[in-house]
Amino acid sequence: MSKESWSAIKGSGVGSIIGLVFGVATLDTIGFDRISLFEGILLAGCSVFGGVLFGALIGVTGAFRKEPARAAKETEPALGAPRVA
Repeated sequence: MSKESWSAIKGSGVGSIIGLVFGVATLDTIGFDRISLFEGILLAGCSVFGGVLFGALIGVTGAFRKEPARAAKETEPALGAPRVA
């Protein structure tokens, strides 16, 4: 398994936990007595799904990777700068 896919899996796991907590907090704010069981499950499921997507996106971009970022070479010119021979 590649490092990017493993980072996406870890990120989606963290995102699902955050989404579940957010969904339960939203249900608590609305009030459990004002909402039906189906609506509560749907709201919590949607927040978990959003957390999984967001966590996977953050994980793929490198938030959960352990490898250091590459440093730019000193000999490369900046973008748009003319090359000097």
